[in-house]
Amino acid sequence: MEPLLLGPATTGATLAGHFARLVDPDRKLDFADVLKADGDGGMEPREDFRGAGQTRDIHWYRFDLMREPGAPADWLLEMGEAYIDHLDLFIPKGIGPKGIGPKATAAAGRPQDSAAYRLVRLGDFVPFSQRPMKTRLHALPLTLPEGQSVSLYLRVDSVSAIRLSARVWAPAAYIGHQTTDLLFQGLFLGVLGILVLGYVALGLLLRDGALLAYTAYVATVFCYYLFANGIAATLLPDLPGWFMNMMVGSSGFLGFAAALIMWVYILDLRTWAPWLRRCYQGLALLALLMLPSTVSPLYTLTNPIVTLSALIVVVVALVLTARMTWLNRADPTPRFYLASTLISLCGLLLTQMSLRGVLPADFAVADPYQISSMLAVLVLGTGLALRIGRLQTERLRAREESAFATKRAEEQRSFVAMLSHEFRTPLASIDSAAQMIELSGAVEAPSALTRLQRIRNTTRKMADLVELFLSADALDQGALALKPEPVALGQLLDEVRAGLTGTEAEERLELSVEAPDRTLLADAPFLGVAIGNLVQNALRYSPPDTPVRVSAGDDGGGIVIRVADQGRGMSPDEVERIGSIYFRASSSRGTKGSGLGLYMTQKIVAAHGGTLTVESVRDEGSVFTIRLPDGGAQLPVPGRLAAQ
Repeated sequence: MEPLLLGPATTGATLAGHFARLVDPDRKLDFADVLKADGDGGMEPREDFRGAGQTRDIHWYRFDLMREPGAPADWLLEMGEAYIDHLDLFIPKGIGPKGIGPKATAAAGRPQDSAAYRLVRLGDFVPFSQRPMKTRLHALPLTLPEGQSVSLYLRVDSVSAIRLSARVWAPAAYIGHQTTDLLFQGLFLGVLGILVLGYVALGLLLRDGALLAYTAYVATVFCYYLFANGIAATLLPDLPGWFMNMMVGSSGFLGFAAALIMWVYILDLRTWAPWLRRCYQGLALLALLMLPSTVSPLYTLTNPIVTLSALIVVVVALVLTARMTWLNRADPTPRFYLASTLISLCGLLLTQMSLRGVLPADFAVADPYQISSMLAVLVLGTGLALRIGRLQTERLRAREESAFATKRAEEQRSFVAMLSHEFRTPLASIDSAAQMIELSGAVEAPSALTRLQRIRNTTRKMADLVELFLSADALDQGALALKPEPVALGQLLDEVRAGLTGTEAEERLELSVEAPDRTLLADAPFLGVAIGNLVQNALRYSPPDTPVRVSAGDDGGGIVIRVADQGRGMSPDEVERIGSIYFRASSSRGTKGSGLGLYMTQKIVAAHGGTLTVESVRDEGSVFTIRLPDGGAQLPVPGRLAAQ
């Protein structure tokens, strides 16, 4: 290969086309072996720099330089990428960095003796404070002889992907290049940093999973490029190389996991594709489990796995966002998701093609994935901002609709309560008129008397129904205060039995009270209504030839009252809904009822500080259990029943 000619007008030039390469897959060659192999023609001339990807092979390079007459003697050699672990540069002893080795002599050229060279160590395993030049990439000053070809040998060893490029700069031009490069890196990291701070605050405020996952992803991109581009080394000059590797690898793996969780939220996989959601979560967990490999040789295996998985996920996201865009053409948000995915895919493909040697690698052109990451983050952030605006609008609309529905429900409740209250007077008038007709003796026919009795019974049932509704509504609103008084447990249950005296149901009731003299502090009429509701339900919803067993006693922690039947039973889902207003189980079909009895029972028991539980088996029966605490200290004060 012809050496790179450095003339008086040269400001900067790549070494592409002016170097040769030798790959050592066995990692056994030393510098003397390489010199011998080069002398025998064993190094392959290369036209351009190509990435080698993740590999444990040792790569040897020979750079050929020549300073033309009249050109300055001082030059700067810059090599990258910044994240390469070991760059061992062998320089002829007569060609030293200015101020480090002896000045150039006429002996320069391509010595075949390794003793004629000295070693300068570079790479991110060399602390920044110990490098020849304090720059983002790996740079070295050279003083070259005039009119002579000089060969430099470089040994590259890294667990990170090997993508090497090299350029020679005139000092003045290098300063301008550094200024532009650092300005771009500062702008890139500054934008990401602002996005992270802004979106993490917004995500916590809104408690939005997609936004928080997006923020985590942006934070990992920020951290990755902070270390991979060598910026962190300039800020923390004594960081060890293994820590740099750990931060680069971990940021990449964590970013992949965060991106997976972000797409789970954005694409709403939990709703329409649970299996894909589980796949994404499994991949995220796998990436987290691979984190320890970032500081070991296993990284050469785990990183390609994660990279390939990321490529597949991006392609899947591209398909799904395209589908979302097609199905929601009126919503602009999916278009931003689609554009962001396309940008990420292009950047990822170009970078991987460069890392794997498909495309030439030249660090004079910024990493395409770095540029695509910034664009993708900005576009995706815009889409998420639109999504947040839409969600906030929907939440506001839902809140307004809920408030309107609540207001309508309250108005309807007030109207029905008022109407129910007004029913009392006409019902009482009907019952009174029927009673007067019956007592007057004007009606003697048995059939007519039967009809009068039916009128009175129906009127009483309607009055009881109105009273039940008004009592339930009053309990629900906290407007009905209990009046707790000491009452014996036996007396309370006797009053429940008395309500069935003279009816066919009295024979079916089996009452058992273990401690009839046990007193409790309760509102006896209301608690009696609660127990009576359970007994009436048990009688109504069980076969007429089966008993209903009521037991009461003290279990050491309070009063326990159980009502057991052998009825149709309920399913577990129906048991969970017991106590909901107007709810009736499927087993109650064909039987009259309002759905208020159990609702009111639960309210009364809760007002006494107790609990109502249900055990039920389909076609076997149900057991309703009331548990009341000892004493009455736990009873709520009047006016605060609504909080129970």
